[in-house]
Amino acid sequence: MSGAFRWFDTHTHYNDPRFEEDLEEVLRRVYDAGILRDAVIGYDLDSSIRAVKLAEASVGREARTIHSAVAGIHPLHSGDAEEEDLIRLEILAEDPTVAAIGEIGLDYHRKNPDVTPDKEVQQYFFRKQIRIARRAGLPVVIHSRDAAQDTLEILEEEKAAEVGGVIHCYSYSPEMAERFLKLGFCLGIGGVVTYPGSKKVREVVRSVPLERIVLETDAPYLPPEGHRGERNDSRAIPQIAETIAELRGCTLDEVCRVTWENACRLYRLEAPYPGGSQEDPPVEKHTDADGSTI
Repeated sequence: MSGAFRWFDTHTHYNDPRFEEDLEEVLRRVYDAGILRDAVIGYDLDSSIRAVKLAEASVGREARTIHSAVAGIHPLHSGDAEEEDLIRLEILAEDPTVAAIGEIGLDYHRKNPDVTPDKEVQQYFFRKQIRIARRAGLPVVIHSRDAAQDTLEILEEEKAAEVGGVIHCYSYSPEMAERFLKLGFCLGIGGVVTYPGSKKVREVVRSVPLERIVLETDAPYLPPEGHRGERNDSRAIPQIAETIAELRGCTLDEVCRVTWENACRLYRLEAPYPGGSQEDPPVEKHTDADGSTI
């Protein structure tokens, strides 16, 4: 394993078809780059099941990244979802590898009615999945695009603060960030922060406490500066972290250590920061919302 740092990528899609042909090779390179842990995020029921299978297969494997699974229905997939999917999702949430419900939320960016579900449909499945998360005692991974106020209001109305979570690929203002932080959420920062023109995200990174930031790639999407147009993977995490360190005027070691701890709090994992000397991932334990070990 190269480098002194050990990383946690909190948002990947290694269950995406773009990784089907060479996933094992990708994951080998990812581990060699120092990414000891990640979360594989579902976007519909089938991809959530694949996320669980990847997580189960990673348990006990030497020299491989440990996956946690996140299960949920993405807002842009809510138009194809049925009530039966919610029932199956709630059952899937009982799997011990599932660390959160997501990615769920609202996406008002796309205006094409042929591909974008109605706002009412998105909001219905968003609310239903928050309720599943609360019953399961799991945090939520939130996708919110051009929908800040509705996202915030639904999180408040559905008492999502009881379970907390992360606003994935945070893209709103510093003022809105403060409102999400008050609900107990953290902010997912990925490749967009490396783009010189991303002034709003960079301002947020400078202003919010480092203890409320987690690193993510959204692989295979949103590659960092210098790799735009390429398929992304977790090897982008160090570049993202370096940008955060530069913006905040802190050390890369601090970003690495604090974001690892933040990710473990987010997903309720007992996995002490391994520092630069440990070659293998630490033994995983899950904790309930009240802090008791599962």
